[in-house]
Amino acid sequence: MRPNLLLLCTVLVAGPACVGMKPVPLPPEAAASPWKYARVGDRVEYTFSSTLFDPYIPFDTQAFLQGKIREEPPGRTNTVEGRVAVEVVAVRPPWAWLAITFTNDWGRPHPHRALTQAHVLPMRMEESQPRPPVPLRGDDVTEERFSAAGRTWSAWRSEHDSRVSDGSREVRVYASVPGPLYLTQGLLEASSEPAGMGVTVSSELKLRSFRQGTLEPGEVPTLEHPLGPGTWYDMVTEADSEAPKLHRACMSAEAGRLLTTTWQGAPGEAPPCGDFQGAASTFLGAALHGFIVQAATVFPWWPPVLGELKPTGQETVTRGSHAIPATVCTQQWGQQDAQGSTAQEVRYAVDPWGKELDGLSSLIRFTPLYDGTFHVPAQGPRKLEYSTALEDWGVWWKAAGN
Repeated sequence: MRPNLLLLCTVLVAGPACVGMKPVPLPPEAAASPWKYARVGDRVEYTFSSTLFDPYIPFDTQAFLQGKIREEPPGRTNTVEGRVAVEVVAVRPPWAWLAITFTNDWGRPHPHRALTQAHVLPMRMEESQPRPPVPLRGDDVTEERFSAAGRTWSAWRSEHDSRVSDGSREVRVYASVPGPLYLTQGLLEASSEPAGMGVTVSSELKLRSFRQGTLEPGEVPTLEHPLGPGTWYDMVTEADSEAPKLHRACMSAEAGRLLTTTWQGAPGEAPPCGDFQGAASTFLGAALHGFIVQAATVFPWWPPVLGELKPTGQETVTRGSHAIPATVCTQQWGQQDAQGSTAQEVRYAVDPWGKELDGLSSLIRFTPLYDGTFHVPAQGPRKLEYSTALEDWGVWWKAAGN
């Protein structure tokens, strides 16, 4: 047994359990910083449902009521549901590695395009520096007893309702003492109910099960499919008569928080990742809820184009050291006036899970590689009005993780 594991066995007072690699409950002293005691096999699982609704896609209500059509137009409604699990798969202090996996309601691999692969997340077990608290509670907070995963929890419920101003009703329920749910800060349930104005996404996440792990070291996974922490990516924006701007995002995770720093400036001048002082912070439980909301915006077909935007061909796009097969999609609005018309060009990766995208954060893997709008004059070449493009990405953790 490795020395650090032997030490953990001593701390957890689990002599026979360590020998037999049996599940070991968290000791009382772990309540203050449970990530220090993360074990391989620690796991939480939730059921989830997320639905996008787009009222701006034309729909013949009368024909639907008369039975002439039986389905809404593609893209008007998109629902994704199933189970999501967060599990510790390896521990090498000061780092623990998490796997985030999605399955259908029967526990089989999820068929949705954005959820077919497990996402990897390296998590530092302790904070590298003091960070301000992240508020979890909303306007209206009540205490209650909440039943989930075969157990009744002492919990508090937070609600924030802004539907009257075209917002949403947000509900969060957390265990008063996270205990075995430390991976998601004790999250028991999260839901979002929009007001119904414009394009909306409703969602629900509820605890289904939990499990406590053992003191095995586990096998460290690669960062081929990172959720985000441990990686960086660059976006470049261009506009008519303005110099290009590069936007770099660096992501990390510490003690249950996902951290992001951003930098903006001239291309070629971005600093390397590593300094997360002042980083934007969100808890893993909240990020998990946000990820299922994002999944509902990814349509079953690929590329996810609607209306007049149509695939017109394929080409290889080079981004940094990455050569990416891409589908080109275009549309052009008719002659607006004597000055010309407007065109849009969008490029998507042919396969969002292709090897050429290894190391790219799952948070942007299904967004366009390029999206540009152009003015097309009656005569002469088109002129760029505005564009945004994925410029480059990589894994910073491998150089600084240990």
